[in-house]
Amino acid sequence: MSTAPDRAMEPVEPGDLRPDLHADRLVDRFTVLALLCIAVPLVVALISAGQAHWYPTGDMAQAELHVRGFFRHPPLVGAAGRIGDFLTPYGQGSHPGPAMWVALLPVYLVFGRSSFGLMVSMSVVQFAFILAAVALARRLAGALAGLAVATAAAVLVHSLGPAVFLEPWNPWPAVFAFFAFLVATWGVLCGRHRWLALSVFCGMFAVQCHAGYIPLVGATLAIATGTMLRRWWTAGRGSSAAHTAPPSDQLRWLAAAVGVFVAMWLPPVIDQWRREPGNLRILWRHFSSTTDADGTPRQFVGLSSAFRAFAGEFSVAGPWLRGSFRQPSEPPNWALFILAVVVVGVAVVATWRMQRSVTRAHLLALFGLLSITAVVGIGSTARIFGEFYDYVIRWWWVIVALVAVAAVLTAASVDRLRRVVAPVLLAVSALVGTLATVNAADAQIPSPRNSELVGGVTPLAARRLDPNGAYLIRWYDPATLGGVPYGVLLELERDGFRVGVDSPASAGALPHRVIPETSATAVLWVVAGDVAIDAFRERADATELGFYDQRTAAEVATSDELRARLIARLEELGLSCLVPTLDTQYGLAPLVIGNAPVPQDVRVLAADYNLLGLPVAVFSVPIGAPLYFVTTDGCPK
Repeated sequence: MSTAPDRAMEPVEPGDLRPDLHADRLVDRFTVLALLCIAVPLVVALISAGQAHWYPTGDMAQAELHVRGFFRHPPLVGAAGRIGDFLTPYGQGSHPGPAMWVALLPVYLVFGRSSFGLMVSMSVVQFAFILAAVALARRLAGALAGLAVATAAAVLVHSLGPAVFLEPWNPWPAVFAFFAFLVATWGVLCGRHRWLALSVFCGMFAVQCHAGYIPLVGATLAIATGTMLRRWWTAGRGSSAAHTAPPSDQLRWLAAAVGVFVAMWLPPVIDQWRREPGNLRILWRHFSSTTDADGTPRQFVGLSSAFRAFAGEFSVAGPWLRGSFRQPSEPPNWALFILAVVVVGVAVVATWRMQRSVTRAHLLALFGLLSITAVVGIGSTARIFGEFYDYVIRWWWVIVALVAVAAVLTAASVDRLRRVVAPVLLAVSALVGTLATVNAADAQIPSPRNSELVGGVTPLAARRLDPNGAYLIRWYDPATLGGVPYGVLLELERDGFRVGVDSPASAGALPHRVIPETSATAVLWVVAGDVAIDAFRERADATELGFYDQRTAAEVATSDELRARLIARLEELGLSCLVPTLDTQYGLAPLVIGNAPVPQDVRVLAADYNLLGLPVAVFSVPIGAPLYFVTTDGCPK
């Protein structure tokens, strides 16, 4: 019979967050209400977004392509990323594993493999991780801890916005998986050895969704596993505490955690074994190299910039609370950062001075866990290279939110504050839940204008295709980074056509959709922008299958005006060398997302021009027809 520690075996002392063995029913009711404050905006967002038919594009189309063919061609890796060599056949890498696709599949199937079902599935997966975190916190530290974690989740739901729960974009499900991971790991550090397997699952889920979580999860999980091994060792030598589980029980749950780890990493290992180079090797080469694929030395964020990014996130009224998506390179508010440090320092000191109790041990473990994670986070941020976007460090919001939870639970240990804390937490949940619901009422499908382009041009092209043919899809796309073409690929496949891509696009479409040109019936070019469309119309070997422009006449006029102003501004700055790039493959991206050396007003002009979108046409050309690309070297470096 197992003697594993449970709540009945833990001592109850004055000031404990759990003053008796029975759940605080009132606080539990508050927790249910807080969870409703999370669920309501998620449902409202789905209803609002579901008013329009969604044709996924870009990363969202790639996500559905992964889930759609799950049974015939099970995906072994994660979403395609800014990893590896984009131009080499099979050279682009993906994030580590397929956990996201497995999690999205059940609800997606229930909704008849519809794109809307994919949005529902995202919301369900996110809410499931939130529920897990709340349940674990309540089990570990009592009803008030469960309410505090639920309130933190409600704040994050509001600050992150509906997109995180609607878009099947791989960085988003990692956020709440990491949230649950930290709570589960907190439990492991407090002696809940049975939670290690759950901690491994949540942590590896986050890692497989986005490689940026590897240092955070790896270091934290190593500490938790080491702590458990030490307990197992001391228990075996007979020097453990009376309420510690026997070594055989601890060893059994260690084995279960190893089993979860092996099961989750078996698909990526199979992928590595089946192809060369496998994705694990691509990931290793990419993150261990000090140069880019073209041999250019990498520019890392560096420790000082990483600390400034941390200071901008670790704030009393920081982005995690306000929902402001600040760029990590922006200067932090040092006053609010120092205030946050002081508040946390006071909370830690107050915790340290508590009587020796379960509460003191639990809160010190949580503060220690979050401190270690923060230190690793700063080091991880310092090693980021390439464009430094805010979404790659979204995990800071989770860490800071749980620091706030620890501070609140410290305050709740004071008897005269305890009765006040629960109503305040409920009030906060109600407030942010209301704000989130108001925002959710205006939720739209992801990339609505690109969705309309796909929905407009694909049926026109499909009517003129042979259902028995095999079509290789290529694209020329200055504006959407291949987003609309991937949407066309998805919709044609949904309509029953055999369509595929060239091998350099295999990470986004999966290798089984690679079609050699010699095996195709024809090549379909998805072309965006008047310049490229006119060029294809002049080709004698190109047949136009469909054309669609989602812009109104007024929007066309506005688009032309913005383009003229953008060109004039570049010429005024002496950057006329950048003008030809407006019509090159992915040429608008450097101006919009920050790669090009241009001032902020130029970025705004380019973003406004890009937001209106460009017309799209689909052309059929025979096998062996020449490629079409406008090339430019841009401005001299």
